[in-house]
Amino acid sequence: MTQHAYRRWCSAILLLLTLVACFCLWSVSRSGLQIDTNLRSLSPSFSVDLAVNKALNKMSSNAAQQFILVLVHPDEDRVADASEQLREFIENDKGIIRYIDQSALVDSYIAQLKQHPFHILGAQAQTTLAQQDPAAILRLGEINLYGSGGVLRLLPVAQDPFGFANEYAVGLLDRLALNTGDEIQQVKRGNETLFISAHLLQINSDALEMNQQDLALLSINQFITQLKSQYPDVDIVQSGILFFAADAAQSARADIDTISTGSMIGVLLLVLWIFRGPRALLLPALSIGMGLAFAFSICHYWFGSIHVLTLVFGSSLIGVVVDYALHFYYFHAHHPQSENRLPLYRALFLSLLTSVIGFSALGWSGLAALQQVAIFAALGLVYAWLMVIAVGHYLTKGVKVYDSGLQKIIVGLLQLFGKIPARWLVPFVVLLLAAGFALKQFELPVSDSPRSFFAANPLLIEQEKQVSDWVASHEPASFIVVRGDDTQQVYDRIAAVQAALNSNATLTAAHGPVALLGAQQFFPSPQQQQRNYQLNQTLYAEGGLALPFIQQHELTEISATDLSLNYASQKNHLLDPADFFERDDVALPPLWIQNDDEINAFLLIPKGLDTKQIAAQLETVKGASFFSAMQDSEMSMKVLRQSAMELLLLALLLMALLLLTRYHWKKMLQLIAIPVFAVSASFILLALLNIPLTLFHVMALFLVVGLGMDYVIFIAEMSENSVETLSAVAISSTTNLLSFGLLGLSVLPAVSAFGITLFIGSCLNLLGALILASRQWVSK
Repeated sequence: MTQHAYRRWCSAILLLLTLVACFCLWSVSRSGLQIDTNLRSLSPSFSVDLAVNKALNKMSSNAAQQFILVLVHPDEDRVADASEQLREFIENDKGIIRYIDQSALVDSYIAQLKQHPFHILGAQAQTTLAQQDPAAILRLGEINLYGSGGVLRLLPVAQDPFGFANEYAVGLLDRLALNTGDEIQQVKRGNETLFISAHLLQINSDALEMNQQDLALLSINQFITQLKSQYPDVDIVQSGILFFAADAAQSARADIDTISTGSMIGVLLLVLWIFRGPRALLLPALSIGMGLAFAFSICHYWFGSIHVLTLVFGSSLIGVVVDYALHFYYFHAHHPQSENRLPLYRALFLSLLTSVIGFSALGWSGLAALQQVAIFAALGLVYAWLMVIAVGHYLTKGVKVYDSGLQKIIVGLLQLFGKIPARWLVPFVVLLLAAGFALKQFELPVSDSPRSFFAANPLLIEQEKQVSDWVASHEPASFIVVRGDDTQQVYDRIAAVQAALNSNATLTAAHGPVALLGAQQFFPSPQQQQRNYQLNQTLYAEGGLALPFIQQHELTEISATDLSLNYASQKNHLLDPADFFERDDVALPPLWIQNDDEINAFLLIPKGLDTKQIAAQLETVKGASFFSAMQDSEMSMKVLRQSAMELLLLALLLMALLLLTRYHWKKMLQLIAIPVFAVSASFILLALLNIPLTLFHVMALFLVVGLGMDYVIFIAEMSENSVETLSAVAISSTTNLLSFGLLGLSVLPAVSAFGITLFIGSCLNLLGALILASRQWVSK
């Protein structure tokens, strides 16, 4: 293929991709820009268990939309007044923030009980019916009808004239976690006695979307400002994922500004220094701007939103994308216009291929955020490369290279490294790496804790812990999973769990019997429902007590005959917990998840218990297990890190095979040795700097391999002009070091890990490329 045909093909593909990007941008403009700030996508799936993941996803979804504002003051009356005023502000606002409305939850719960009134009995009713004393039964029914039991009627008298099912409903109503925003509680903070009022609120939209966050925070700040103007002495403590996500988004914005601005200024100064004219800025600016715009439009259309971390990593692509334009300028400056450009195109294509492979490896990380970064980077690089090939020919006219000073430095370095005998080079490098490894006692420090990937605001963490101590009743992200083949088996195993935990004196010493929150506290077991039905026979069977009770109290609107018929028709109509807990309108934790093969019940653990002892006690209970999101996530990160290291070796092998299709095996070994050296030395330098190795460091090494291959391919393809080629590689490396160095300054530990690793790896790649070029330069 001639260079003209090559360029025409690239131009056609570029035009097609541009049309696709225009359609995507049009679609995005209609739907609106969505920027995702959910840092949960930087963590792996909590568990391979689908039911557990479903439960956790629902918990996360609920938690993302909910937050708490706690008013604090030593004076109870002062808190009460401020609480009433805050409620008035929020209810009058009619904006995106509102109180959590549990009325739908109560209605759903009562509706479920109404369908099974003959299988539900309160504890007192069960005891009285079991005694088979008609007088006692009628007396209890009368008390429920007129006395304290009749004060709150959840089930209608027509369905439950004795109020025995209503007793069960009233007894469990407090388990539905109704809004307690107006209730004043007394708490301790150190030695100080305080009164608090917790307002449970939610957002009517996605709190992890940046625009919605801004609107929500604006409303919250307005409420706080209004309240503080009237009650300046009342403290306001806040809790919720919203505040952490907003803080992370603010940090990411600062990172994007720093990285993009720093990279652009650095590239601008570098291009002006080497090419001495603004014309040389056209091709880099065009390839960078259009490449990033193309990647943004496609990713936003594909995923429905763009993650804020994708923008952070995308801003660092500036230093990589500009390489294509720099190499194009260098080739043009040192070769006449009439010369064949196919060697340049071939080198640029191999460079693109290795970079795309390196970034694509992020897609195998198992983390949703990095998968989007991989696609974004690959799309941006491909489009920028096509842009340089298609229009570079028209934008290089008049561009000259002024790098005589740089070339003198390069020649001096080539002479210096060229003096090193080739037979000493490999043993010396191996010995140096081994010595560094020995200094760390042949161990690499690692960290798989999810906490090491996030840098939460200490003030937010302190407030979150304080609110949790005051308001929360159960352990966060830790629970017991009970599995069974049918509902009764699950209930039996729940009872076994309760018995096992209550047999541990340490667990019961401080708080008494362990009260696990689960489906068993909302609905009776199938066996208990059948017993309740048999006990109700005394009331509703033909000739039962319902008829005299109705006649005695002149309940003329109720038909004893209809009650008997309904009772007989519902004999096998048992209540199924799945009908209630799997409804979308139930604002409860997913306590019951049922599929075709298995039932999973989730039991929430009261705060303050030793979870290690709970896990130990459960080892003897069949079908029950303890789950900790933190421990499970840490284990998942360890597995992903180990898998990534294996994939890194595989990537090096694939790179070697790719080189083998182009070069002799001896030449291939020389070339692949550079990224192998960079990766090995990066591991050791991170260890010597006491930086624990994480999944993000390992994933960054994939990019180190890709960038290292860029350097060696250009040196191999342009071997006849070692000085000019190495000058271009040095400038290219400088732009990479600038971008990745700025990435390493990020306040987000996961992003910083990438930047530090890429900075170290790029330095080592440049050193390796210099050594490789010196071998070729000496041999000429």
